[in-house]
Amino acid sequence: MIAGFLIFLFVTFIFFLCPGLYILSKANLNLHPVEKYTLSVLVGFILFTVLSYTALILKIAFLPFLLGGSLLLTRKELLQNIKALKELNINKLIILLFIFLVGIAGQMAIIAPSGISLGNDLVFWSAHGHDGAWHIALMEEIKRGFPLQNPVFAGERLVNYHFFSDITPAFFNKYFDLNPLDLYFRFFPLLYSFLLGSAAFSLGRIIGKTFSSGIWTVIFTYFAGSFGYIVTIIQDRGIGGEGIFWSSQIQSTIGNPPQIIASILVLTIFILLYFYIKEQRLVNSLMLILLISTLPVFKVYGGVVIFLSLGLVGIWQLIKSKRVNIFKILIPSGLLSALLYLPNSSQSQNFLIYEPWWFIRTMIVSTDKLNWLDLELRRQTYIAENNWKRVIQIETTGFLIFLFGNLGIRFLGFWYLIKKIKQVFADYFLLMLLFTILTSLILPLIFLQKGVASNTIQFLQYFLLLMGIIAGVTVSSLLKRLNLALKVLISSIIIAIAVPTQVGLIYDFYKNPPTSKISKQELEALNYISQSTPKNSVLLTPPYNQYLNLKTSPPSIWDWFDTSYVAAFSKRRVFFADTEQVDIMGYEYQPRQNIQKQIYLDDSLYNKELLSEKKINYLYFPKVLKPKFDLEKSSLKKIYENQEVEVWSVN
Repeated sequence: MIAGFLIFLFVTFIFFLCPGLYILSKANLNLHPVEKYTLSVLVGFILFTVLSYTALILKIAFLPFLLGGSLLLTRKELLQNIKALKELNINKLIILLFIFLVGIAGQMAIIAPSGISLGNDLVFWSAHGHDGAWHIALMEEIKRGFPLQNPVFAGERLVNYHFFSDITPAFFNKYFDLNPLDLYFRFFPLLYSFLLGSAAFSLGRIIGKTFSSGIWTVIFTYFAGSFGYIVTIIQDRGIGGEGIFWSSQIQSTIGNPPQIIASILVLTIFILLYFYIKEQRLVNSLMLILLISTLPVFKVYGGVVIFLSLGLVGIWQLIKSKRVNIFKILIPSGLLSALLYLPNSSQSQNFLIYEPWWFIRTMIVSTDKLNWLDLELRRQTYIAENNWKRVIQIETTGFLIFLFGNLGIRFLGFWYLIKKIKQVFADYFLLMLLFTILTSLILPLIFLQKGVASNTIQFLQYFLLLMGIIAGVTVSSLLKRLNLALKVLISSIIIAIAVPTQVGLIYDFYKNPPTSKISKQELEALNYISQSTPKNSVLLTPPYNQYLNLKTSPPSIWDWFDTSYVAAFSKRRVFFADTEQVDIMGYEYQPRQNIQKQIYLDDSLYNKELLSEKKINYLYFPKVLKPKFDLEKSSLKKIYENQEVEVWSVN
């Protein structure tokens, strides 16, 4: 793994940092030397991803690797930046480095252990056995080339999923032979965590105009959590409760590549927008268009928030000053974004459902959240009595619990907003900040997502992220007026209030054994398929049986949840698996699910014609889940068997 990580660092330097630094140098932005490096890596990463996607479509594999030529163009900028770093205050750099190391370690602690071998088995913690398998399956699909199929819905086009976060890891796996498990669980999360903290530092320093404000925004980004731990302590459940108020916190987005990339993009868009509003330089404009247009294909929720907020700011600018500078960015970004997004979407108009206040209602009554059924019963009673004063009181109580519970100590950011309220309509940057905060708060209170309703809580991530930024600026501003003793005391209190959720998250992660495993025997069977079957083969796996529960610890991944693991590790497409993911993307999956059940669960019927008609080439199954019909009397041929798994050929 060490050799792989060194290769990863070298490739990142050549294909991300160098091209990004060259572009950034042409924008002539007033950036801190540390910021120049980190923003360069992000710009280079996005550019590499877009070029890789273009290479997939045009079948020109070398296209993104042309960026490596920028090494020859950036030697001067690299030397200048190294010289500038040497001139910085070493004590400040040490403090910043320490916070980064602790923050990154905290994020990596909840993802890096997954995808490692433990006693010859491949183990996963938390939901990584599901999410990681899906993303690795997508990486394998991307390596096949365009057009992309759904790896767990063979033969159908991949639609309604933001797969851009998997393009660059797929290229790194394919062309540099880097382990996909290391890329997904360790190498790229490390890069994303570093970029998240760096972008937070940069935006905080720009808004607060001090190094201290940058430091505090990093602290709030890496460590501030919800007040969920107060609820779990009251309920005698210890310290925890990250999702008590529904939203996961910024720290845990490390396990969701599209989400954390979108968060980094949102912060960077604000940084570039700050300079663009002051001076419309062409290179900065082009970088903004690149980042804004790609945001929806990394995470559509982030795209909705930014495009809607930019549109509102653009309208206000047009009314107030008869200028269209915001629209000069918004319109080309929208066109390019549509070009990237629409070809890979289907029936997108139905992905949101109007269901106001759903999160607040369920937060109050759910047994795994507040479990405050009495409050809901009182609300319903007051409605029946037409006592609207009490209804409004209860609704307000629910909203405030949702708001401040999710925010935690980040509620200090309201001080900044109140202080700036008189300036906000005269300052387009502040107005954009306000609109984005409001939009990302309001949308999840109104809409749910078709398929998995609770997914729209991801809108709230940008609210928490930006409130953390301005909370950091607020704390920095307040502390500079105090003497050293008070600074230390108040800083300690703020951090003590902020971090319990993060501590509880890590504790919950490690107090239990891994949630799932892929056994050595299964890995051998899956590797056999990847080495010995045609690349376009389609596998039929058993239906997931939620009632099986063999009570092994950790459970085999097929006994734990319905996942994409066979597609991921066999490197072959699967006829139907991962029902939750397929449902989210809007596929009509019931006919395939019925066929899957018919083949595996009907002991009186074997239909080879059906298998051939659906272009299924192999049956793959753990022996515990073998088909009910007599395989020996069928025309199928066993091609592989070990202690746990069998593989049968249809043809």
